[in-house]
Amino acid sequence: MFSKQRFLGVDFGTASIKAVELEMKNGKPELVNYGEAALLTPESGGSGIPIRSFKEDMVLRFRALLERMDPGTRDLAISMPSFLGLISLIDFADMTDAELEESVKFEAHKYIPSPLEDVALSWEKLSVKEVPLPDGTVQKKTEVLLVAALNKEVWQYEGYVRAVGYDMKLLELETFSIARSIVGDDPGTFLIIDIGARAANLILVEGGLVKMSRNIDAGGRDITRTLAEGLNISVERAEMLKKSQKDFLNAREASIIFPAVEMTLNEADRMMDSWKAKWPDARLDGVILSGGTARFTGFAQYASSKLGVPAILADPWRHIVCPAALQPIIEKLGSSFSVAIGLALYGMKDKK
Repeated sequence: MFSKQRFLGVDFGTASIKAVELEMKNGKPELVNYGEAALLTPESGGSGIPIRSFKEDMVLRFRALLERMDPGTRDLAISMPSFLGLISLIDFADMTDAELEESVKFEAHKYIPSPLEDVALSWEKLSVKEVPLPDGTVQKKTEVLLVAALNKEVWQYEGYVRAVGYDMKLLELETFSIARSIVGDDPGTFLIIDIGARAANLILVEGGLVKMSRNIDAGGRDITRTLAEGLNISVERAEMLKKSQKDFLNAREASIIFPAVEMTLNEADRMMDSWKAKWPDARLDGVILSGGTARFTGFAQYASSKLGVPAILADPWRHIVCPAALQPIIEKLGSSFSVAIGLALYGMKDKK
């Protein structure tokens, strides 16, 4: 899909726009450039009557980010927040591709509340499995991943790219970008818990493929507000404390309950139970924490205790060659650039 050696991934988040530019060198992806432009939110100091619409503000900051980065390619791979789309795994009887396409369109009505003409619909056949039946025989089942988003949402993100004069080569839900950068082609089954500013994205990945995905309307902003209310301090001060080394989750004297954390981990627990119910012999190899809130001090320890499975911090930079001078910055950024990296890696994988 890309004709150049450089690949630019742009993550349109709810709190900021993040971009990562990679270049293929000696068969390996190397970091060339990265950048972030904060969006105007109450937490960032934006208040009062807005002087621009959200779309105008997004385009303005997006253009400023690209001008500052001055990337070596005009082709972009971009993402939209996962809560704007639908991801479902559906089992079908074994059939031809033509029959499967008709069946997918028919089944889509059950999962999508909007008329199909208003929806951008995509599907992919993942695998064919043999499922044992009560009479001792087996039946072949085709696993299909269904992905959908409203056309108006898709057009909005396409519009951001057109407005700055660049070319969009890929638009996907951030769910797939996260899985690509964090798990990639690693064998095994992992549950990714990605907590963004506004929402949490739970992604179950098996053999490098997204098999389940759920969104929780709780994120880093909610944790900041809970901290501010619990300590009776300003939101700005709470945001600084959230990024400090103080453990508000596991310390013996900790008295603050974070509903956003509890909601996310409870849903993760239900998700794992659902997966095990469908595939009793399946084994979960680990829980991986991603997003800016993943580094909330004590979160990995708390998640491990609640879920009964070891939880570790994601490292989307592990397969990327980075200049030595940038290593301290990369370590500080952590997994907050997971989506942008995954988007850039899409083009890299296609080139390779």
